Amino acid sequence: MISFLNDDFLLQTQTAKTLYHKYAQNEAIFDFHNHLSPQEIYENKPLGNLANAWLDHDHYKWRAMRAAGIDEKLITGHIGVPEPVEGTDYDRYLAFVKTLEGCVGNPLYHWSHLELQRYFGINEPLTLKNAREVWDKCNELLASPDFAPQGLLKKMGVKILCTTDDPLDDLQWHKKMCGVPEPVEVAPMKILPSFRPDFILNADSPDYAYYISRLQETDGTRFKSINDMLAAVGRRMDYFKQAGSIVSDHSLEDDFYLPTNFTDVNYIFEKAWIGKKLNKEELAKYKGWVLVELGKLYAQKGFVMQIHIGALRDNNEAMFKTAGKNIGEDSLNDFNFAGQLGAVLNGIYSAEPGARTILYNLNPKDNEAIATMAANFRNCQFGPAWWFNDHKDGIEEQIRVYARTSVLGKYVGMLTDSRSFLSYPRHEYFRRILCNFIGNQVEQGEFPWDEEALGQMVKNICYQNAIDFFGAK
Repeated sequence: MISFLNDDFLLQTQTAKTLYHKYAQNEAIFDFHNHLSPQEIYENKPLGNLANAWLDHDHYKWRAMRAAGIDEKLITGHIGVPEPVEGTDYDRYLAFVKTLEGCVGNPLYHWSHLELQRYFGINEPLTLKNAREVWDKCNELLASPDFAPQGLLKKMGVKILCTTDDPLDDLQWHKKMCGVPEPVEVAPMKILPSFRPDFILNADSPDYAYYISRLQETDGTRFKSINDMLAAVGRRMDYFKQAGSIVSDHSLEDDFYLPTNFTDVNYIFEKAWIGKKLNKEELAKYKGWVLVELGKLYAQKGFVMQIHIGALRDNNEAMFKTAGKNIGEDSLNDFNFAGQLGAVLNGIYSAEPGARTILYNLNPKDNEAIATMAANFRNCQFGPAWWFNDHKDGIEEQIRVYARTSVLGKYVGMLTDSRSFLSYPRHEYFRRILCNFIGNQVEQGEFPWDEEALGQMVKNICYQNAIDFFGAK
């Protein structure tokens, strides 16, 4: 029997062990997509106790706790109030421990124990029996400056991370961290904003008209057409770039392309701006047009365009009304989008051959479609396993599909897509799975053993490829 979470966790061959321990383990981290708070990074205040650090922002854990039958008051009932609605933080923590004990095969079990090992030096499995001992040790460490947000990021070797930010954000925290107007020490890493124009793209949102008016006011111009609006968006990109931004992000959750022309899409834009409801066809025309135009702007301004496809969000209406968005009530969507995606990419790359894009799918049935679509366009990548695919089987399958449809040596590696400062061992999780995949190829005689070449490939995938692809410095 192999001991739990030992030094060779997930590494099945000697080749895999060599590649991980010698080449992958100590590589720096470039986390090019996450949802951490730039304000929390800048202010660098202690996170509180282990319940705060583990449970305050992590919808993965909330989702599992609901599945285990935990009362919602111990999950999201505390959000936005000075004191927990019912039960102490220790009660919340115990509820998660109880949940975790049943999570055989769930990545949360691996992630949580990697976090206990890497941050807190706790190697024994967490159970209700040792829960108090673990709680006390972690809380003592979390009270020290080294366990505030910047210290936690430094501990994991994070060199660059990209938060997720609205185009109208003033980026005050990013500007302070990148030295505008005065340098501020955030040692030793870069915290960069990402351009996430959800409100601009989603013309069916009740907030769309208000948002476009705010954009016009911020820009200080008068929009006479959709082109004026897009020009203002381009100027917001310039503002983001001044704060170090190198990447955008989009979430596409339903049909997002139908062919159209300027006259029609401008009418649709004006209709949405005065608050009238769009039909499904109008919305697809609008989204397709805007996505292509945004893609062109990104290419011109040096941004990588990230496209996440396939989330079905906020399915539980009662929970949405109670606790809001991003609480773990999301699932996979299932719609046919390959032709739409091809049309959007073709529109971008036909105008801007130097565009750089990364494609992510949430439904694993779309792995091959996304991977083969990415291979049609230069500097377009099939992105790492995302959200519900971010587990051992999902990561392994994503790597297999990437390898057989493209060039694995150019892969840009992993991201966290997380709101938790304790999530960075997920990069280690990915790296172990990557090294195991390559090691098995060698051990089975499917690829030759050249330690120097394969070691360099692993190092590149873990860090340098992303640096090069995103143009990070």
